[in-house]
Amino acid sequence: MNPHAGSRSFGKRIEYFFARIKQHFIIFYLINFCGGKDVINKYKEYSLDDVEPISESSPIWTCWWQGENDMPLIVKACYQAMKRYAGKHPVILVTKDNYKEYVDMPSNIIEKQQKGIIDITHFSDILRMMLLSKHGGIWMDSTLLIALKPIDKFISPSEKFWTCHHKTLYNNVAQGGWTSFFLACGKNNPLPSFIADMHLKYWGGQNKLIDYLLLDYTFAIARKYVPCIHEMVEKVPITSMGPLGKYLNNSFNSCDWEHLCTDYNFHKLTYKIPLQTKNAQGEITYYGHITESFLEQE
Repeated sequence: MNPHAGSRSFGKRIEYFFARIKQHFIIFYLINFCGGKDVINKYKEYSLDDVEPISESSPIWTCWWQGENDMPLIVKACYQAMKRYAGKHPVILVTKDNYKEYVDMPSNIIEKQQKGIIDITHFSDILRMMLLSKHGGIWMDSTLLIALKPIDKFISPSEKFWTCHHKTLYNNVAQGGWTSFFLACGKNNPLPSFIADMHLKYWGGQNKLIDYLLLDYTFAIARKYVPCIHEMVEKVPITSMGPLGKYLNNSFNSCDWEHLCTDYNFHKLTYKIPLQTKNAQGEITYYGHITESFLEQE
């Protein structure tokens, strides 16, 4: 018997308790003091009847603010993989130079981004929801790798909404209901419209971010208070995200690579750690294999 097991379990319960208190407070504040109540009232009677399904030609949206030429190699590899496995979906790279071609971002939001009040990460949160609200399609963060399967193999063109609805071990407010870095919907879907409206309301009256996970909080509010959104989210099957992001500097193994490609539909990678194409023994790493595989024609 582990004498520390009980204390760890108690610590987890305390952590969960305080996480829930914080989350309830932030949700209460967003609803009652940041315009959330008005947005809920606008959407609570919505129906999914007029929501279009994802189509085989829905655009795949991804963003690298500085443009393709300034992408780290791991991001370039992910971008090339998106295009390789996109099928009939056009892949649109959104940048600081072209985003205004696709959305009508309010001037006050642009001004706050330029002043640094809204950082580029949270500006991207608004941008992705406005893109999906206006055009529909598939949002993919720039560090998502589709290693083998065409995207239509796991995001059905007949569905109205898809995301990585997963089981989580963490106390975050989304509780596995979605991943904001990978989601898809057809036109007229109320979820991205709701979240975009929540952000515009929030930043219309606020100059400081209440929590880094504002996007997840607005999703949680939509999921709880808008019946058609709740119904839509709960229908999404559970999906497992691949673990390759943890192994990028490990020695490449072809057998393990095959399992990573076939057992998982996608992997969330990172450019925020030092990445090596070969290890100290001169063996190629998973990072090295990925860049060789997807940048061979670069």
